[in-house]
Amino acid sequence: MPSYTRHGVSVQVPNVEETSFLNAKEQVESRNLQVKRQVGRFNPNVPREAVVDQNPPPHANVKPGRRVYLTVNAGEAPVVSIPDLSGVSVREAKNRIASLGLSVGTVGPDSLPSPYPNTITRQRPSPGDSLKTGGTIDLWYSTGLGTDTVQVPSIAGRTVEQARRLLRAQKLRAIVVDPRAGASPKSPADTSSSRRFVRRQGRPPETKVRAGTEIRLFTTDDSTAVPEPDSLSQDTTGLN
Repeated sequence: MPSYTRHGVSVQVPNVEETSFLNAKEQVESRNLQVKRQVGRFNPNVPREAVVDQNPPPHANVKPGRRVYLTVNAGEAPVVSIPDLSGVSVREAKNRIASLGLSVGTVGPDSLPSPYPNTITRQRPSPGDSLKTGGTIDLWYSTGLGTDTVQVPSIAGRTVEQARRLLRAQKLRAIVVDPRAGASPKSPADTSSSRRFVRRQGRPPETKVRAGTEIRLFTTDDSTAVPEPDSLSQDTTGLN
């Protein structure tokens, strides 16, 4: 505070909220007032370095030379881990994204059919990735099983990655069953290792099903415990 005051003289504090700090500083100092900058919690929905609060408040009458505290939107955006949204409804996915301080980007139908309409089938960035608060997540959802009938390929003996590619080429979905996790089904995003092998598939080769049907893959990390891949039943170009 200044060491002197002028009795009977006052100035009105300008309203500088939502303006840039530099602009706010000029306005305040033009009223013969001092400025003290304070850093507030970063809000990604507000421009960086914008004034988010002031004290004394706007239009308050104060003595000349009074110090005005300006709180600005500064600092770094917190980083959050992206959740796995696969299988939840579009509405629930949007709510979870908003609760983390993130934004929903594009939302559209997945070109690969799935049995469960209006549920999330794919997202970008992937689950487990990190994103700064205010970042955007794109979503794809299921429109239900396809109308086409397709044939289940032979995938036993192949790596999980190869099996997924073969199934995807037939517009089928892979559900990985990992005995290390108590034999519980996993979505494609949950198991990414290319070192696991398919020892058995849930539907026999050449079975006819609707596009989008889920095929369970029973896996192992022991390459000697799986049958030889059927190299004649499918084109494996680019899978090795």
